Amino acid sequence: MIDGSFFKKIKKIKVSELASICGFRMIGERDFLISDIATLKSATNKDLSFFANRRYISDLKKTSAGAVIITESNIADLPQGAVGLVYLNAMIGYAKALNVLCSEEKHLTRICPTARVHKSARIGSDCYVGEHVIIEENVEIGDNVVIGHNCVIEKSCKIGSGGRIRNNVVISHSIIGDNVLINSGACIGESGFGIIPTGKEMIYVKQLGRVIIGDRVRIGANVTIDRGSIEDTVIGNDTIIDNLVQIAHNVRIGDRSILVAQVGIAGSTKIGNDVVLAGQVGVSGHIEIGDGAIAAAKSGIAASVEAGKIVGGIPAVDADTWKRQVAFLKMSVTRKKSG
Repeated sequence: MIDGSFFKKIKKIKVSELASICGFRMIGERDFLISDIATLKSATNKDLSFFANRRYISDLKKTSAGAVIITESNIADLPQGAVGLVYLNAMIGYAKALNVLCSEEKHLTRICPTARVHKSARIGSDCYVGEHVIIEENVEIGDNVVIGHNCVIEKSCKIGSGGRIRNNVVISHSIIGDNVLINSGACIGESGFGIIPTGKEMIYVKQLGRVIIGDRVRIGANVTIDRGSIEDTVIGNDTIIDNLVQIAHNVRIGDRSILVAQVGIAGSTKIGNDVVLAGQVGVSGHIEIGDGAIAAAKSGIAASVEAGKIVGGIPAVDADTWKRQVAFLKMSVTRKKSG
């Protein structure tokens, strides 16, 4: 159930109307006003739910939900009386339904009194600037941007229209596209790890590049993206970066790639389009990961990866080889114990 103290109540529409808007095929004749969104276990006969993971098949078969978003293959698993809303991908269908039922709350459009905005900064229309925000000289912010409390936007940064920047975010040396979401605690544009040990002292190499972020990028909480040393650090359009990810200087990431929590990418590595790096993947510097490549969780990538490859392990190798390595190690240990 959705907690109304944090979220607006859902839009009240009939199941048939939701099906029409979202392109669902409706199975069953019972039409009703949707009262809430709930899990298969907790739903009542006026709630909407969804089924997108085979682990919960028993919950689907026993659910009391009034309507369930499912795929064609699970129509037979619906309990009697439940309405099926059939879509090619149940999770995408659920996302479409949420966009209809949970409209975005309108934000305030004002600059809070404790915010400090330099006179040379340009802020677009319908923006919100939170308490204790600092916006330095020559910053440009587009229309309909929300900047949360305690953020710092350093000089000459540019933020496109429709951005959502949560609380305690620091941005420097950056040009950011339209409709970018940056969650709380992120730090974008700080200097990279340009340190050279000489044996007597540590020499710091000045970092003179920028961070360039495309459109519709989502950046998680406490992510750090370092600016380039001379060339720029670049994040492509529609790329998703989960919480606690570190991206070093001069890294280039293509469009629609996914970096899951605690990924770390060393400097000057190039990552293509549609790449998936699962949780805690570590990537060495100065290598390339081709379009569509996938790395399993906790992989250590020390060499370039061809487009479309699936890799795993430390050091990362072809996924089939990695699985055989794991199986062989397990058998070797088992034999040693039994012997």
